[in-house]
Amino acid sequence: MLLATSSAFTQVTAPEPEFINSYSILTSDSTLSVLPKENGEVKKHQNKAGVFSKIARNASMLGAAGGLLGMSTAGSVSGVITGARVVGAASSVGLAAGAVDGLAGSAGMDIVFPGGHSTYQVTSGQDVRLMIKGEDNEIDPMDCYRIVKFRTSKKERRVQWMEFQSALLGSEETRKAGYIQFSGHKYGERSYLLTIPASELEKGEYGIFYLTIASATAIPVGTFSVK
Repeated sequence: MLLATSSAFTQVTAPEPEFINSYSILTSDSTLSVLPKENGEVKKHQNKAGVFSKIARNASMLGAAGGLLGMSTAGSVSGVITGARVVGAASSVGLAAGAVDGLAGSAGMDIVFPGGHSTYQVTSGQDVRLMIKGEDNEIDPMDCYRIVKFRTSKKERRVQWMEFQSALLGSEETRKAGYIQFSGHKYGERSYLLTIPASELEKGEYGIFYLTIASATAIPVGTFSVK
């Protein structure tokens, strides 16, 4: 399996994406297609909190490490975050990811996207390979990104945001919550190549989160549908 993965990775000759923090999908070993980037909103969780779900309490650490502009809750663990948090987009991926999860204040809340479907579709039964360009690629991408399967309705897509270490990806708890296992490697000078095995991809709606760039009102996420 390791030999097969290594061989598949070395066959990729696609150029690095043009823009930092855009999300692209490999349509062949040498071509890319840019995924739509949608803005999600932090809203009250609709169901009971899961085993990992909690509201972040250490706002001082978040502010010192990432440039906190202001954060508050509505007075309970189900309160909606109304302040704004910004981890500078110009910061190094390595510095930002190593310091703080920019979505920490959203833990336990739902991140919600309007509309029931992404505008980009892929066919089920095949691996999905994503390429993302960063400021650099010196940090393990498993610590920089999360890939989720949304709960969907006709009007929206949502996922409950959870804080957990990358080593827990693939566990029963994270799978049930919609967090998808993937592998990641450096690619080129400043990019990452992420691979989601076909076995992880059921039909449905998916999103790719970059952990260190978010605000309470607009969380940019690359999306796609598996049909």
